[in-house]
Amino acid sequence: MSGLNPGEDRPENMGERRKAPAPRAKPYRPAWVAACIGLILTGIAAYAVARWERRVTWTEFEGVAATQLIEMQNGVNEYLGRLVTLRALFESANDDVTRSEFEVFGSRLFENHPGVLRVNWLPKVYRKERAEFESEAINDGIPAYHFKSLANGVVSVAPESEFYFPIYFSTERKISPVYGADYSTDPIRWATLERARDSDTVAVSPTRLFKNDNGGAHGVLVAVPVYVKGTSRATIADRRRNLTGFVVGMFDLSQLLQSIRSVTPESAAVVLTAYAPEADGKAESRPDYSSANATARSMQAFEQGQYWSGTLRIGDANWLAKAVPAAGGHLMEHYDRALTVLAAGSAITIFLSVYLGMASRNSRELALANRRVLELAQTDILTGLPNRAFFLEQLKDAGSDPLQLGVFSVLMVDLDRFKNVNDSLGHAAGDALLRQVAVRLRSALRSEDALARLGGDEFAIIQAGQHDQRANSTDLAGRISKLIAEPFQLPGNQVEIGTSIGIAIAPEHGVDREQLLKKADLALYRSKSAGRNCFTVYDEAMSAELEARNTLEGDLRDAIARCLFEVHYQPYFDVETGRRRGAEALVRWRHPVRGLIPPDQFIPLAEETGLIVPLGEWIIRQACDDATLWPADTMVSINLSPVQFKQAELFDVIETTLRNSGLSAERLEIEITESVLLERACENLVFMERLSDLGVSLALDDFGTGYSSLSCLTTFPFDKIKIDKSFMGNLSAQYKSAAIISSIVTLARGLGMSVTAEGVETIEQLDGLKQLGVNFAQGYLLGRPVPTAELEKQPVIFRPRRDAA
Repeated sequence: MSGLNPGEDRPENMGERRKAPAPRAKPYRPAWVAACIGLILTGIAAYAVARWERRVTWTEFEGVAATQLIEMQNGVNEYLGRLVTLRALFESANDDVTRSEFEVFGSRLFENHPGVLRVNWLPKVYRKERAEFESEAINDGIPAYHFKSLANGVVSVAPESEFYFPIYFSTERKISPVYGADYSTDPIRWATLERARDSDTVAVSPTRLFKNDNGGAHGVLVAVPVYVKGTSRATIADRRRNLTGFVVGMFDLSQLLQSIRSVTPESAAVVLTAYAPEADGKAESRPDYSSANATARSMQAFEQGQYWSGTLRIGDANWLAKAVPAAGGHLMEHYDRALTVLAAGSAITIFLSVYLGMASRNSRELALANRRVLELAQTDILTGLPNRAFFLEQLKDAGSDPLQLGVFSVLMVDLDRFKNVNDSLGHAAGDALLRQVAVRLRSALRSEDALARLGGDEFAIIQAGQHDQRANSTDLAGRISKLIAEPFQLPGNQVEIGTSIGIAIAPEHGVDREQLLKKADLALYRSKSAGRNCFTVYDEAMSAELEARNTLEGDLRDAIARCLFEVHYQPYFDVETGRRRGAEALVRWRHPVRGLIPPDQFIPLAEETGLIVPLGEWIIRQACDDATLWPADTMVSINLSPVQFKQAELFDVIETTLRNSGLSAERLEIEITESVLLERACENLVFMERLSDLGVSLALDDFGTGYSSLSCLTTFPFDKIKIDKSFMGNLSAQYKSAAIISSIVTLARGLGMSVTAEGVETIEQLDGLKQLGVNFAQGYLLGRPVPTAELEKQPVIFRPRRDAA
């Protein structure tokens, strides 16, 4: 925002200054008039330029301040979201949460989150329970624990009352004096708790700290109500009756806001201060929570009203946020151009030279600004690499570059297991990983090669032409695979990923840029289908496969519209009694030309195209209708696809189907793989609890093949575990498989669940499962998938032949 520096005169301007002034006219009046006009014009121009500079600076400052407030809002939302997550610990647990569980979960949840002074659990304690709670706290290692009154700012023994809300669990050390503090005795704290309870929301209010190791006196209290699991919250009366306690966070808001803003590059350019909401609306009477050290200049700006203001939503309250430019920052008001215009107005000739200089300078700045805008439009902000638009231009230039003679390669690079990093470590870790990947990719390329990020975890490379282009492309792909396979160091974690690469070579595979990208994409798809972490060079067979896939997709759409599918059923039996207890529904496609198509050939395509949703609804309806013809003690099991599981109306579909078919909900079993549960955990839990309340059984399918099975078992209301068939092949030959199955059975019994083993093909496997205590068995030994008519003809009791292989 600085103006023209008088010491930076351009040569042509300096030449203009060396010209002799025009001789004075004999009558002085025209000269004086000209001088007056010149001074007036200079003053007007200087004033206009000053206002323009101030307006531009203020507009830029407003934009930076608004962006900083958005960053601050997002950071605050993350903190509050973590506190709400802690509430889910109490409302989803089947048993009471222990002190150690709370301390571990709470500490890890807010690890590396500055500004969180402590997180507390305040149970609702009735008068008759007081002695019991105080005794249990002392037994848990809280010395001299007793309920404390905070009335009038004086800490004393809490008097007798109908109920209390004391700090029972806390992330503070066990010797901390905060334990036992009864929030119902402090009017401010109690009003906040009541507001959270009655509105079932996150309530926030500033408060004086009871204890702060950093010496501060002001804090922010955040209260999240916790209700009895499964109870109603529809009315205020319900919420008051079913309240079981509060999760309360005590935040040092200044430190919290500073930590949020410290990660943004523009945070030092503004001083942003938050004020707690007050009924009178006077910010001067409120305590402020500054996110940066205030200076005399910023305090003066606040007092004079020269600030930008916005609203920071914290919980259920709107906080006032004020911002001023930081002293010495680039957002402070500058009047360099105005002073230059004013200095240049001493003479018409000087004014003209300065004007021309400023015009030239402004033109140059505008060109640079336009160039910067163009660069930003063609640059990926996260990695600093060119984006898709710029990459397409580079690809077009590569095909027309006479130095390359039309020979070059396009490499499409996609990261394997990147989604796992985002899901498990968060998007910030994923962004850091992408930046490190970009650095490694740059290191593998020459200066004449081009690298771009197309979006997500997908990158693209244009390798300039060489003697043996195919060999050089595969050599580059191999080096990239090795580079990406090396571990990445992220803050607090080390991760390992792979990469899949597709290669298209010009002019061997064409010269049209869209066709080259399409063919490189096909080769990339082949790499992913081949097991990932590899590279593939395009060949014509891939296009044929794509055409076949498109044909199959069209046939699939037509088959869904014409109901050309069948549901076959594979029975499962009680291992102890040999009686058939149910059957799993498996879809088959009766193609008019290709005959019966197994599901592994069309289910992945249906999931990719979204056709699994109408197909899944048809399977649910057909399976429930068929099951009504079976014996009353026979269940029907239906698998849910991950895509189908995200359908908003899925619960209504199941409920309506049960009602229309007349099948009892207790005879329906829904099988879910743990990969379905990795996203939207809260929504998934609510959906599964609704199914469970309806009477539908829930089974965790393919158990033992993922990495989060134990957490799934303790979080979600499963009734059954289905052991993956991969454990069956080595059951009789290797003791490890038997040991794993035995552990699963013990775990299931402890959680009140049954166990089904899939893939049983021999008598020895069945006998082994019986000895290990498995409840049910399913496999080709017991029965293959058949239509419902054939299933009804089969015996309901399995009697194995011991002479069978």
